[in-house]
Amino acid sequence: MRLFRLVPCAALAVCLTTCLTGCGGVDGGVRVEGAAATTIPWTGPVYMTDWYGRAWQRPKEVYATWRISLSKLTWRDWGSPSARATGVATDDTCLSGCPDGNDHPPSFQVKVVFSGLVKRGNAAFYSHAALTPVHPPAPFWIEGNDSTDLDVPDA
Repeated sequence: MRLFRLVPCAALAVCLTTCLTGCGGVDGGVRVEGAAATTIPWTGPVYMTDWYGRAWQRPKEVYATWRISLSKLTWRDWGSPSARATGVATDDTCLSGCPDGNDHPPSFQVKVVFSGLVKRGNAAFYSHAALTPVHPPAPFWIEGNDSTDLDVPDA
């Protein structure tokens, strides 16, 4: 009687072993054809944030720092790793003294470069601003504000 029980169990074991090893066997691996997939270039809106945390695209006027405003900006290469502009920097706090009171704070022509693109969701933000005078030397009141980090929203 034991033999009658042993034969079906053995047959079942052989059948299971054959089925399981047949399913997991190597058949030559993955076959790769053609060139590797390339990354899709990112496109989307690009912004900069001003001193007050507002986002702008190609601003004509903007407060770069708490003391310096930029105006009459004409942009080139917006959206590239470095956006360039020319415009006017103004000492809004009259640190250097306003010659005509607060009516005409001192200003000078500058070249502006925004750089350091940081991607946030479906948009990107410039994280750095640099100002250089069109006609050097720069006035003393721009020192320390000629290169500054810009706010970038959290992810």
